[in-house]
Amino acid sequence: MNIDVDLSPITALIIDDSRYARSFIKTALQSFGIRTILEAADGPSGLEILGQQPVHLVIVDHDMAPMDGIDFTRFLRAGEIVACDDVAVIMMSAESAAEVVFQARSAGVNEFLVKPMSADSLFRRIRNVLVNPKAFVRTPGFKGPDRRLLSRPPPGVAERRVAAPLAKPLPLVMPIGATAAARPAAAPHAPVVQAPKPAQERTGRKKFHAGQIVFSEGDAGDMAYVVESGKVSIFKTVNGQKVILGQIGPNGVFGEMALIDNEPRMASAMAAEETSCLVIPMAALKSQIGKTPDLVILVLETLLYDIRKMGRELGQVRATLEKKRAGK
Repeated sequence: MNIDVDLSPITALIIDDSRYARSFIKTALQSFGIRTILEAADGPSGLEILGQQPVHLVIVDHDMAPMDGIDFTRFLRAGEIVACDDVAVIMMSAESAAEVVFQARSAGVNEFLVKPMSADSLFRRIRNVLVNPKAFVRTPGFKGPDRRLLSRPPPGVAERRVAAPLAKPLPLVMPIGATAAARPAAAPHAPVVQAPKPAQERTGRKKFHAGQIVFSEGDAGDMAYVVESGKVSIFKTVNGQKVILGQIGPNGVFGEMALIDNEPRMASAMAAEETSCLVIPMAALKSQIGKTPDLVILVLETLLYDIRKMGRELGQVRATLEKKRAGK
């Protein structure tokens, strides 16, 4: 997946009644570079948030109560509750039936995404609605993004358009590498965001010399590691004392817990000798976790909570044993 746009100025709103689904989507959005991410557990709460602050992108689930994603989009497009009817809407659904897609399209969504989804497919939808926004149609029978994929009707179908095609709005973001001449003039309602040069990708392999810290306890977790050669020590600092919890050898994985439950690193990792590791960035792991059923994730998060608790207790016990051995 090539992140070729700067999404940092974008404000996104996730509406889903599953907090686990919201967590997965939020992590994916963060990996895309979006910094301001709001959450709502139902449609009415989402509309309330939209009425309080500007939002560029809404990702809404189809199957919710008391207001499902279809009704939410209809209320949003009507513009009677909130005055931001032309915000981009991506709808997610476990249903892929034609009638569901048609209902979403008629309600005024910009994109439709079938679950389970990958981070790559979500990014492509987000990129499309922000880089290539559709003209917004306002008629007595429909209010939303232009549903036509072509500017002319299909062969054998009479032209029903009674006016010239609407002009496309300005993009909210521009792909990296777009020249200044190719960018349209900025407008007050849709500023063009200058994308910076791409950051170095955090994938591949990394080598650590003996004694080098891979990450420290309390750090935010943004990647996991697989030991290809060498050895890594996992330790905690208890009352100023370094306590070894274990060592990871070839083919061992470490650092993955923080990527799954979004908690700080529970311990530090240090290369015990010259070590080479395969680096797994958060986006790569989350794209696979996003395909996992919520029930499995619930069990996994419960296990991780217990592991973290046991890790803290193990650190205290080993620190106490070390003091006794030292005669303190």
